[in-house]
Amino acid sequence: MDQSTEGVTASQAEADLALIRKMMSAGRKRAGIDGSHLVLWGAVLAVTFLAQYLMSTGIVPRFHIEAWVVAIVTGSIASSYLGRKMGPQYCGPNPTLTGYVSAWQAVGLTMVLYFVTSILSGETDNRTISILSSGVMGSAFFVMARVIITKPLYFAAFGWWAIMIYDAQLAEIHVETLLVKSIACVFLVLFPGLFLKRLSSAED
Repeated sequence: MDQSTEGVTASQAEADLALIRKMMSAGRKRAGIDGSHLVLWGAVLAVTFLAQYLMSTGIVPRFHIEAWVVAIVTGSIASSYLGRKMGPQYCGPNPTLTGYVSAWQAVGLTMVLYFVTSILSGETDNRTISILSSGVMGSAFFVMARVIITKPLYFAAFGWWAIMIYDAQLAEIHVETLLVKSIACVFLVLFPGLFLKRLSSAED
């Protein structure tokens, strides 16, 4: 290999490395945007699970399905607003962004499809819903931790998987599980969102 070829190879390697670093930086910045979405959904889900718990214990009137419809619609509208307001500045082809954004889209689509199917069929299995939701949440956080190389997010993934394993061992879901889910949404969704926002701000 002559010197000119070696120079081209080294130059190409440096360019590839710079591109990878740029993609990772953009991914972390986008994570800050999605951190806002996690804060939003963490709060919405925590309040909704708490409301479900209060309904199930008879403290407030029972409007289980209506509460979830309100939560999904409210969260979707607010999330869409955040996307339009903050998203364009980091738009562009980037596998890092595509990877974990797609992961959360898969979470939302999976749960909405199951929710709608349950309503239409008239059959709701709280145990299955709890196991499924915890499993896909853990998977999404695992993907985020891998693609933006942020180790603390693994704790959120393992936390949701631990809840999934616990639920899978139960013969039926107890009402207290709703309270656990509410608390989990604060510590395993809202707080990671705040962490990502802080991470993004630190790199600006």
